[in-house]
Amino acid sequence: MNLSAQRQNWDLLASTDPLWAILTDPSKRNNGWSLDEFFATGVGEIGAALSLVESIHPLPSKHRALDFGCGVGRLTQALGDRFDEVCGVDISPAMIDLAGKYNRHGDRCRFYLNSRSDLNIFPSKHFDFVYSCITLQHVEPRFAKLYIQEFIRVLAPGGIAVFQLPSRAPTLAVRYFLAQHLIGAFLRRIRADYPILEMYGVKKEEVLRLLKRAGGQILDIRPDHSAGPQWESYRYIVTRHP
Repeated sequence: MNLSAQRQNWDLLASTDPLWAILTDPSKRNNGWSLDEFFATGVGEIGAALSLVESIHPLPSKHRALDFGCGVGRLTQALGDRFDEVCGVDISPAMIDLAGKYNRHGDRCRFYLNSRSDLNIFPSKHFDFVYSCITLQHVEPRFAKLYIQEFIRVLAPGGIAVFQLPSRAPTLAVRYFLAQHLIGAFLRRIRADYPILEMYGVKKEEVLRLLKRAGGQILDIRPDHSAGPQWESYRYIVTRHP
């Protein structure tokens, strides 16, 4: 799915069941999330992520943070409790509109539409903390690799990037997702407004090579279950070489 199709897809999801599209809890489908419950999950996730980061490599500053794939701002607002400025970035105009509507932090949280395969809307060495979870798994690998390099570029000296990305799926899961992709492609041909959630991965070994080339220094890699039990997935904690 190219970036234009991805933007259209997430706009469709935002218009039907946006909170479930972000956190696909089966019990919350059909607009089952309450806003308070939904945003509380972001507070817990960011709290746990920052506790882990501080135990590995304390952040020298908590001035600016980036939430890549912000959706309606679930994690952006949680970061806004801990950083002076937070930028949420998303490919979907509809998601960005909802993020602005739900924002409780005023100018402390700002939301940016980005339909490009880079983050040139931000200067290099700009953010003390970059965070992305359950986003890159929905992005074609050719674009996910570019975004990972951009995470390193926009990272301030001593800053930390944390991102999650599946590596591979067992054979049966691959067949399942291939079947889902083909079904989704067929439904898209007969109904243009049919949204689908595609899943992708980049092998861990390839991510490590990419980070090294981009000037990243890997601090920690650990298994992550955000993509579901059918995927082998990892959470990467990275800083940049001085």
